[in-house]
Amino acid sequence: MFMEKVSELAQQDTEPGGSFLLWLGVAAGVVALIFVLSKTMKSKGASGTKSGAEFRPSLTAEDVEAVRFQPPKLGERGYEPEQVGQLLDQAVRELRRLADENRRLQLKKSDPLSQPVLLGNPVLTPDQVVNQKFSTMRFPKGCSPSKVDDFLDRIVVGLRQWNAANEQLRSEISGNTLGGFSSTGRN
Repeated sequence: MFMEKVSELAQQDTEPGGSFLLWLGVAAGVVALIFVLSKTMKSKGASGTKSGAEFRPSLTAEDVEAVRFQPPKLGERGYEPEQVGQLLDQAVRELRRLADENRRLQLKKSDPLSQPVLLGNPVLTPDQVVNQKFSTMRFPKGCSPSKVDDFLDRIVVGLRQWNAANEQLRSEISGNTLGGFSSTGRN
């Protein structure tokens, strides 16, 4: 129907420069269609880890290992590098633990007869990261507090995403059956 209207308008177009306006309208319609389709696809993907969708973390252990912090600005106190490093080491261990758990849950989901996935104890929780306090040092020693705080925010988001993805997998695995019986109570 849209193309029929465009054809009609093209046949009626006899004014000089009218073709330009017609093509401009067509281009605007195409852009609007692409925009609507992209928003639809994003909203479907943003609703969490859906069944069959692959989880793509916003933060990995390798990201944490690769981070380097600048010293604080002149006259600013910086965070104690050793304390920051210890927290980052804990974040690396926790991200690896969550990634391994995710891999095992994916396997369990694809092969229900595989070994059960036991919950491990967290090395580091998002709340622990939020509540972390560091000693400070004078310039030029220490790590830039603003850079460290920004990265810690990324760690909190990353840990929460990993935990949510793993919880989603656990509920998908156990949601349909309980102890060998279906949720309706029938086999």
